[in-house]
Amino acid sequence: MNRLQQLIKEAIAEVENYNSWITLYYILKSIENNVEKLCKESEINYEVTVDSLILFTIYIYGGRIDKTRLFALSFILYDYMSKNYKVQDPIFYIRWNKRYFIYSPRIDSHLNTLSKKGLIIKKDLYYLSDLGRAEAESLFKYIKEKDRKEIASIIEIFKSFKKVNEIKTYIRKYLTGS
Repeated sequence: MNRLQQLIKEAIAEVENYNSWITLYYILKSIENNVEKLCKESEINYEVTVDSLILFTIYIYGGRIDKTRLFALSFILYDYMSKNYKVQDPIFYIRWNKRYFIYSPRIDSHLNTLSKKGLIIKKDLYYLSDLGRAEAESLFKYIKEKDRKEIASIIEIFKSFKKVNEIKTYIRKYLTGS
């Protein structure tokens, strides 16, 4: 199977399994823009899927997190981890005037499905069930020690933020490299 076929299967799964038409649209737009290149690429065996990124983000943050921090931290972790691991694209985009200023329709739909499967418990915050914690721990053990230390420093920075505006400022600086 080539990369194009893999992305088409992912797009179909997003609708059939996660009921995310928005994610389907973004995957199809990506295919349209890169169709010739994708035909030549081979399939990617993901080391980190969208589901495992979500579980890992909640786990590494301390077991409970609000949605704004979940999106923003997942964005930073995706960016960091994709340099060293094969990570499935969560399809992030930025909308500064919204509460969820870093947003991923893919993560949003996967959150609902993970909740239905019993891996995540949602009250005011997102929590991991025992099964979700076990899955997240297996990814944590897979990650190299050097990367764990870097991720721990990212988490410490995020835990110091009390307000959404502090997270927005950090993300802006992160994106501009300052």
